[in-house]
Amino acid sequence: MASLWERALTLLFPHKCFLCGRVLAGEGWLCGECGLPETAGEACPGCGKRLDRCVCEASGPVCDGVSAALWYEGGVRRGIHRYKYSGRSYYAPFLAALMAKRVRGDFGDGAFDLVTWVPLHRKKLRRRGFCQTELLARELSRRLGAPAKGGLLAHTGKGGAQARQEGAAAREHNAREAFSLCRGAALKGERVLLVDDVLTTGATARRCAELLKKVGAGEVRLTVAATTPAGQRKMAANGGRR
Repeated sequence: MASLWERALTLLFPHKCFLCGRVLAGEGWLCGECGLPETAGEACPGCGKRLDRCVCEASGPVCDGVSAALWYEGGVRRGIHRYKYSGRSYYAPFLAALMAKRVRGDFGDGAFDLVTWVPLHRKKLRRRGFCQTELLARELSRRLGAPAKGGLLAHTGKGGAQARQEGAAAREHNAREAFSLCRGAALKGERVLLVDDVLTTGATARRCAELLKKVGAGEVRLTVAATTPAGQRKMAANGGRR
């Protein structure tokens, strides 16, 4: 049950439907007319795409396993855009709950020793006011009972925005430029859950998993709030994010 303070905040700043943006009469995250496009086991555990659009043979698995809560299309695309760019940080618990449910379904309980996240560059962090992936990771940590650990991955600020890279090869190159290890980062065989918001080509996740294993991670599995349903050719044409 929501606290008195939370109910007061809801009156002053009413929630809006995550998918369509309609103001909600009470608490919650969805209006009565919207339904979530959950992946519900229809995503490939290797690349995160629809089973009939799997790209594992062409590009290889993204990590040691992929768990995606939603399909990144329509209202989900707009909702995540509001979460990241319009200050709607309060969507983090809603998204993390969906991710936790899918993670348990895909990997089981107690499958991880720690949770970490794809980092945001400090300039974007100052401009945005929060790191959307860190918020998701800390919410997931609480729900899954695995500690959240930062100080492993860093964003170098080199390269350009992933969304502006043309094609999978350019994204892979850009990800290698953009991400590095934090000084002193070290692991000892831990099973790591890597958290990101959206999965498209998998270039960012592959780079981050490679780095985590370089400093001793035993395995790295990825969880995302949403994944684009199509493979690389489709994503390149549509200008996906990662």
